[in-house]
Amino acid sequence: MKGNRPLPVYFGLFVSLILPFTLPALHMPLQMYMVMKWGLVLLLILIVLFWEGRNLDSMGFRKPSWGDLIYGFLGFVVGVILFVITSYLLVLFGLKTTSPGILRIAEIPFSIRVLMVLTAGITEEILFRGYPIERLYELTGNMYIAAFLPWLAFTLLHVYFWGVGGAIQIGVWSIVITLLYIWRRSILACMTMHILNDAYAFLLLPYIMGL
Repeated sequence: MKGNRPLPVYFGLFVSLILPFTLPALHMPLQMYMVMKWGLVLLLILIVLFWEGRNLDSMGFRKPSWGDLIYGFLGFVVGVILFVITSYLLVLFGLKTTSPGILRIAEIPFSIRVLMVLTAGITEEILFRGYPIERLYELTGNMYIAAFLPWLAFTLLHVYFWGVGGAIQIGVWSIVITLLYIWRRSILACMTMHILNDAYAFLLLPYIMGL
């Protein structure tokens, strides 16, 4: 590890994987919740630049390419298919899907939903993919551990709003986006997939359903 100084990395992992769990418990307004997520990202970036002494490419901000956008789109398509399959299976086993949550979000003004899509698609990929996967891989030398722990944290974080069934669906979906990051090592590819997914679920679907 650079400089053999793991302390800032441990603190960075605390910011990215632990602190997000405190936000839902605060029961703050949605707008403030989004501001706090951006605040965590800003704190993490400051840790990387000024405490770790690294560049942003050390957390997945690589030079963008058309391939990242294309594979991000393909990941989105695969994710939609998985949501359809898991919805059927969850109903079969008597569990709720993400549908009730999507209906609740559809009641939020459109402009706020756009901000939600962008906030989740950007901040969550930094907090749960780019930074922790890279740092955990450095600490452990094991990509399975480096990928699994952020995946688990990301999945559990969604239980609060989406319920167990919805979190299972999101967990299956996030396997795809985690593999996408490991393959491309590009945060842009993951942001593309995430933003497209949330735009489809929170902006397009309610419009199609006439909500």
